[in-house]
Amino acid sequence: KEGLRRVAELCYHKAHYAAGKIGELKGYRVWNKEPFFHEFVVACPKPVDEINSALLEAQILGGYDLGQDYPELKNHMLLAVTEMNSREEIDGLAAALAEVGHA
Repeated sequence: KEGLRRVAELCYHKAHYAAGKIGELKGYRVWNKEPFFHEFVVACPKPVDEINSALLEAQILGGYDLGQDYPELKNHMLLAVTEMNSREEIDGLAAALAEVGHA
């Protein structure tokens, strides 16, 4: 009973931590019109496939390219953060995104 609640709280807090870190990066913007739980949309300074390729080289799984299904969301990725993602992994993702965004 309490375990499921704890998992949900971890997902929520880690996702909001990640969104905050990514939202501070130059060229990136967290794009959510509504409150979110563990998935959020990020407007990116470059094509998502280019960003995801660079992230994969750093052994980081990137986000889903929303432009594939929604042309109006070109250069937007959907990211999901769960209880399984550590703060160090989230910080690593933010650092890698910053590097890719400037390259």
